[in-house]
Amino acid sequence: MIKPLNSEIHDSHTVITIKAAVDAILQAPPMDEVIYGYVIAVLDQTLPSTINQGETIPFSKQTASLLDMAAIQLMYLEKGRYSYRMSAFPREGVFSTLSRSERLRAINLLERLEVPLESLPEPFTNNPGLTQSMKNTITQLTFLGYYSEWTGYGSTRFNRPEYKRIEYFPMGWIQTKYPGPAFGYRKLRGLLLGVPNKGGNHHV
Repeated sequence: MIKPLNSEIHDSHTVITIKAAVDAILQAPPMDEVIYGYVIAVLDQTLPSTINQGETIPFSKQTASLLDMAAIQLMYLEKGRYSYRMSAFPREGVFSTLSRSERLRAINLLERLEVPLESLPEPFTNNPGLTQSMKNTITQLTFLGYYSEWTGYGSTRFNRPEYKRIEYFPMGWIQTKYPGPAFGYRKLRGLLLGVPNKGGNHHV
């Protein structure tokens, strides 16, 4: 059985970093507040968490750390800077401080494996296949959240499927001018054919 999407409030660094990735991919900040929740929830629901000293670390948290490492590598490759002090980024981390175009270039480094695999957080450490797949994973989840009914579920967003309700018109419906589901219309389904009798009525 698929468990319901997790509505747990994550640490601020994870939220800010995933929001920054969504913002860079969509180039459309108004819906970020909704979409980042989808990305985090699906990451934690369907992909492996990390167990460190008996503590389970959500996959979304490790993904945020991965994006920070990609940002550090971008700064080194493009600007010749490799210094990183946590005190300089107490909440945001490195990735979220980059411009949109820089964030996209940092994500591209993952796909090209131009990051130090041995220094990446678990489960990405020396795992080129998983690391390389994260560009497509983050991008696909962002667009799935944006164009699916997720943006219309409102307060039922994190409920089980049978308890979800469309409370607002989803973004995809608005953009395509879809009027919403139709639950039935009167429609001509054909004419009754028969042979007229003496009274003017028809019989089949």
